[in-house]
Amino acid sequence: MARGHALLTGALGGLGTAMTVAISEAGIPIIAADRRAEDFEPWRAELPPVARDNVSFFPLDVTKEEAVTELAAALKSRDIKISYLVNNAGIQGAAKPWEMDTKTWQRVMRVNIDGTFYLTRAFSEAMVKDGFGRIVNLASMYAYTPGRGQGPYAAGKAAITGYTRSTALDLAAHGVTVNAIAPGFIWHQRLAEVFPGNAEPTFDEVPMKRSGKPEEIAATVAFLLSEGAGYITGQTIHVNGGLYLPG
Repeated sequence: MARGHALLTGALGGLGTAMTVAISEAGIPIIAADRRAEDFEPWRAELPPVARDNVSFFPLDVTKEEAVTELAAALKSRDIKISYLVNNAGIQGAAKPWEMDTKTWQRVMRVNIDGTFYLTRAFSEAMVKDGFGRIVNLASMYAYTPGRGQGPYAAGKAAITGYTRSTALDLAAHGVTVNAIAPGFIWHQRLAEVFPGNAEPTFDEVPMKRSGKPEEIAATVAFLLSEGAGYITGQTIHVNGGLYLPG
């Protein structure tokens, strides 16, 4: 039985949609948070009934500290307890080191690591007082083996892994687990948009010879939120088809 609601950032589209479905199937009501308020109703209409009837929406720009504070206050005023937090919002910004502009660097870092920090700070204290909580952060394989031109993305995702380990130690004695997921190459619509003709490339370098599915990341999230994952904390779970094998 769910202890409270799950708050999922970056909920609309891509990995967020699959996570919404998986978390709903686990019986956890969801607060979907995303900047694109105008897209919520069309997105919700496409969800299967188990998720469609289980999700509420709050607009949120994770880079704005005051917006996160206001969201926490709004949820508290409605007696909505956040027992599960999934920091999924993230963006990329690619360029050669000498061509990387400051605005792109700062935007990527603000979304990927600052947003994770703001949300964790806003909701972890209540989890501690309740004696239960699950926090899942989205890192990336690029935190360990980055692609060329991905300086801010690799740095931000590496920061998430360090922040995950540190906050796990801070919260472990209070029944709150903190873990990260490091996806490999996961094929979804936002990624498809950067390929010519939305054509999925071949993946000969991946031992499993295919890309990952959003549902495979979502299933990992759902597990880490579960009661069965109660003794797992401070870990980064790699989901990459064998492309990167940590020692």
